Amino acid sequence: MILKGNARSGGSDLATHLLNAYDNERVELADLRGTIADDLHGAFAEFDAIASGTKAKKPLYSLSINPSEPLTREQYFEAVEAIENKLGLTDQPRAIVFHTKEGREHCHVVWSRIDGLEMKAIHLAHDRRKLCDMAVQLAEKHGHELPEGLKAWKKREQFKKEQLEANLAENAQTKKTGITPEQRRAEITEAYEVADSAMAFQNALEEKGYILANGDRRAFVVVDEFGDVHSLSRHIKGVKSKELNERLGSLESATLPSVEQAKVQARARQKAAEERAREQHDHDHDSADDRDHHHDDRIKRATSEKEAAMERAQGARWQALAQTEQAILLTQQQERLALHAAQHAEATSKVFRLRSRVADLISRTPALRSVLGHISERTGLDPRERHGLENEALERRHEREKIVMEGQKKALDKIDRRERRSLERDLKREALREKFRQAGQHDADDQGVDEKEAVRAAKTDPRLAQEGALGDEFNAAARVQQGQSDSDGGSDDSGDDQRKSWKRRADEVGQKRGRGRGGGFGHSRDE
Repeated sequence: MILKGNARSGGSDLATHLLNAYDNERVELADLRGTIADDLHGAFAEFDAIASGTKAKKPLYSLSINPSEPLTREQYFEAVEAIENKLGLTDQPRAIVFHTKEGREHCHVVWSRIDGLEMKAIHLAHDRRKLCDMAVQLAEKHGHELPEGLKAWKKREQFKKEQLEANLAENAQTKKTGITPEQRRAEITEAYEVADSAMAFQNALEEKGYILANGDRRAFVVVDEFGDVHSLSRHIKGVKSKELNERLGSLESATLPSVEQAKVQARARQKAAEERAREQHDHDHDSADDRDHHHDDRIKRATSEKEAAMERAQGARWQALAQTEQAILLTQQQERLALHAAQHAEATSKVFRLRSRVADLISRTPALRSVLGHISERTGLDPRERHGLENEALERRHEREKIVMEGQKKALDKIDRRERRSLERDLKREALREKFRQAGQHDADDQGVDEKEAVRAAKTDPRLAQEGALGDEFNAAARVQQGQSDSDGGSDDSGDDQRKSWKRRADEVGQKRGRGRGGGFGHSRDE
């Protein structure tokens, strides 16, 4: 059983992600607690509205439960209760969503961290450690086999963990480049082990397509052939930062490029590789055209089929929403007719006419109005005023229902756009894989080289880079990552240049707010 959780913001985007039916075979909203809204977007909007009264920047806590073997719904809910008690989120508003993906069911739970009575965010100290403990306990309770990482955790051997857990940015990089963090770690570790000196290690990295550079927040980082920045210590297995810095201490920092300079070098190498690939492509133009034509036809057929399936699924959702809206409008019309009929029947009664005439008499006569006016208003003597209030109350309720329906339409539109982006991502990925395979097989046949090496070289083809850059997806994933946190203070390996140092942030704050006496930062009393 694997438990992954972190604090985050962006409730609307999270709701859209959880309701994405394209990436999942089945989506089920199983439970909503502590909210008025009965839909996920509305519930998360309530979470954000309450959090707006606090200083919390990440008011949500998102958890995924991925068991190695199937669980019943009772077991899932027992696990959720145990986890929220362990984290200190007992009785907090929450939402539970079940996904079925590739035949396996897993669960997502999202809590609001805001204590409604204290109007403060609940502090989640060492949540990763608590989740690891709960994963071991739940796996043993249900008789599930522990993964290697949890076995190491159970023995308190944190540094012997075999699997490198990818963060959000690394997952996006994997989708863009096709290279997993574990593969990158194996390559860099191999270069470190075979090298007998710091200079030999740098040369070994160069042979594998990596550039050793000076980091902004770390001593050393590596820049891959795609221009992405990675922590060096994180990608060398079994070596701590202190030992790494001692071994590479003979390298002078002045001889190593900065992160930006390394990125420029990587782009230059990629451009040169693209030129070589273009020359090779021109040389085999005729045969490549035939392969591309056949490949494009197959891609077009697959694209049409997937787009048609998505349109059918989205059309069914919109049809269901339209039926719900029609039912609400019909109910509202019936309520208006019923109220009008009731008021009309009451207006024809003698009591209604008598009370109306008495109220008119009081309002026309100054002496009576001065004595009985306030009594008439408080007791609701005039039934026509009550009818007006009833009509206004009904209109306000109908308007609220229309606003809720418009919100559901906007939420469904967001889900549709997210699913279309996911479809485009998968189509580009399939096109890349097929072209890599064809290009690698062709190069292997012509040059007699290993097919894996040929596929790796084919990734620099300019046509593939244009079709498979996936830059929009990576940027979107990087923006989402800003809404997540690691309560244990884990490192962010998405790049040294994407997070400013504390000193730089402090200088910027000082420039905006002005310097106080003594060189300190001047803060006003209101702050």
